[in-house]
Amino acid sequence: MKKSDIQKEKILEVAQDLFVKKGFEATTTREINREVGISDGSLYYYFPEGKNQILDQIVQKGMIYREEYVEKVQKPVHNLADLEKQIIDIYNGIYEIFSDEEGYRSFMITIRERAILSNDQSKWISQILERLKSNLVNNVKSIQQLTKITDAEVNSFTDMIVSILQRSIYEELLIKNRKTISHEIREKTLAQIHLLIQLIQK
Repeated sequence: MKKSDIQKEKILEVAQDLFVKKGFEATTTREINREVGISDGSLYYYFPEGKNQILDQIVQKGMIYREEYVEKVQKPVHNLADLEKQIIDIYNGIYEIFSDEEGYRSFMITIRERAILSNDQSKWISQILERLKSNLVNNVKSIQQLTKITDAEVNSFTDMIVSILQRSIYEELLIKNRKTISHEIREKTLAQIHLLIQLIQK
């Protein structure tokens, strides 16, 4: 890696940390320069558009990482055990992402700065979630004959699964301001998923 690339990565890392601690608007380029150890104005050599370009790269990197994960877990299911395993794999993957410091910071910035993200960035975030939900819908339909779920209930069931996962993540990371999902909440979430799967079984 070239020296300039190393410096860019350092700037991104420092800015990411400051954005999480103080917020995007409250963080100045001077603070970023000082924390990185470079002279005032040097940041613009690496990021000519300043903070907005840095935010864009942080969000884009986080989205690519999460998109790759969504692609990885999109597998066909053949029975309810497969479906439950897939949902748990999704949740465990999210758990691992947020156990990683960079994954946690990227997520927090994406959520907290949602109002200032570009339309393309907001659309990208929505599309990742929609692809995840669409895959779950298709998998539920593929084994629908093994369940009590009617055609009209497939989307509602999938929304319930997504809501359980989202509530677990948002409650821990945003409301309680923790850096990881606690063992207690994780076990509670997995138990709720298991119960839902049991309830729909014929």
